[in-house]
Amino acid sequence: MLKTGKDYLERLRDGRTVYIGRERVNDVTPPPAFAQAARSFAAFFDMKADPARREDMSYEEDGDRHSLYYLKARSKDDLARRSTAHRLLAEANYGLLGRSPDYVSSFITGMSLKPDFFGAYADNVVVTITY
Repeated sequence: MLKTGKDYLERLRDGRTVYIGRERVNDVTPPPAFAQAARSFAAFFDMKADPARREDMSYEEDGDRHSLYYLKARSKDDLARRSTAHRLLAEANYGLLGRSPDYVSSFITGMSLKPDFFGAYADNVVVTITY
């Protein structure tokens, strides 16, 4: 299921322990040290949830829409769709966030297409995590 930027920001307000210098921060979204980064990442989620960008940023499976980060590219067209989504995210921040939220998700999704490559750790690559 696709999250919005608002969903993302709300999840940051989960009681995590964060300090700026010696001051404990209960909500990381307003302090200047984190606010713009949090809003930038929230904008990624809003891009994916935007109906006008639906085909560029998400795909449908089993009746739900998912981020293209999780599309297992099994064809040249699938790979092109994933590449388009990554390019759009990079363009949205002028390439300044080299490790945007798509990085790890997309990386693991790619690894899951060939789990045998990881030998004894193959099961770790394909395990389904639910929250």
